[in-house]
Amino acid sequence: MMPLLEVKNLRARAGGKEILKGIDLLVNSGEVHFIMGPNGSGKTTLAHALMGHPGVTVSDGVMRLDGEDLQALPPEARAKKGLYLAFQYPAEVPGVGMISYLRTVLASRGEVVPRGEEFRASLAPLVLRVRMNQELLDRNLNEGFSGGEKKRSEILQLHVLHPRLAILDEFDSGLDVDGVRATAESLRSWMSPVRSQISPTSDIPSKTEWTSNGMGPERALIIITHTGRVSEFLKPDAVHIMKDGVIARSGGAELVREVEETGFESLA
Repeated sequence: MMPLLEVKNLRARAGGKEILKGIDLLVNSGEVHFIMGPNGSGKTTLAHALMGHPGVTVSDGVMRLDGEDLQALPPEARAKKGLYLAFQYPAEVPGVGMISYLRTVLASRGEVVPRGEEFRASLAPLVLRVRMNQELLDRNLNEGFSGGEKKRSEILQLHVLHPRLAILDEFDSGLDVDGVRATAESLRSWMSPVRSQISPTSDIPSKTEWTSNGMGPERALIIITHTGRVSEFLKPDAVHIMKDGVIARSGGAELVREVEETGFESLA
């Protein structure tokens, strides 16, 4: 089976310095991966390299999504292919309404989107799922949002835009324990396409009824995190420890417990 994401010997520079020094990573559909490591280990640079951030220059290696070379594609093309990055510090976008932004992105992918109140109403169950204040839908994208509200906004976008591979960079920062639990529950539902759809008993069209790209149920999730607290609510299929620009060790959920008990320095 072809992996959803394949990264081989990825080397990249940022700020004039080599940050990634040979990353190898395979992610299959249906899997949840944690990438952990101390500050400066290259976790965010890896996410930016995958998304095509202009501040990161790839010098060697391979990045493939569904077997297609990502390096030749600009960020917007990678997004249309199904790659999504939730930033550690989501940007505020003055003058761009949240609902308008979501409708524009969906329409740009050739999807048929309801107009006006019908679309807003279709978001209501998802807003409840991520425990976001519905009034934020009427605000500009992330403008004036608290840290936790920005994180919930990013998770809402994940549900609406339904990418193939979602990368969440420090998604649990700014969230209290209840926020982490709620967000983890919404991520579990996103990974399970039946539960992630709007209730079929509702008069509101489900997500699959008002979208047309046919991505289907195959999706995967990469969570970049310093701590393992999200693992209490969302169990990873694989955990990778990054140190000095490489993946120093990979394993299962037991690695999270080891990090919590001994820290990163003991892991090589």
